[in-house]
Amino acid sequence: LMISMFSKAVVSTQSTGMFGLSVSAANGAELGDVLKSSIGVIRGVGQGVTDEELQGAKNRLKLSVLNERSSVSGVLNSTATEALAGGAARSAGDVCAAIDALTAEDVVAVAKKVASSQPVLVTYGSAEDMPIQRELI
Repeated sequence: LMISMFSKAVVSTQSTGMFGLSVSAANGAELGDVLKSSIGVIRGVGQGVTDEELQGAKNRLKLSVLNERSSVSGVLNSTATEALAGGAARSAGDVCAAIDALTAEDVVAVAKKVASSQPVLVTYGSAEDMPIQRELI
């Protein structure tokens, strides 16, 4: 199984939230397996995470934030994304501090909430190999 691209899209506010996964597979026939695997990972996180897993994830996320904001275009992109999400632009240091403040309980609670919701499938391009929703839950 080859995953050629995996990213996430998250937009949330105090009153509403949306969690999204954007995936693409090396060939369309693998798309269902990639989606099922992604949902399985989220469900697994809902069962708990170790301190080591949490710290590793925090470090990777902070590195991603710092890398994104290391260029003018990255700073503009992150500032625009935060503005569109209804928030004020925050410095990389503030974002990293917020990441550091996350607890295992926070992560598990969000994973459980996401895993308990019904997925909505959207495709860009050919939908020939797109699984139907009930195959994913």
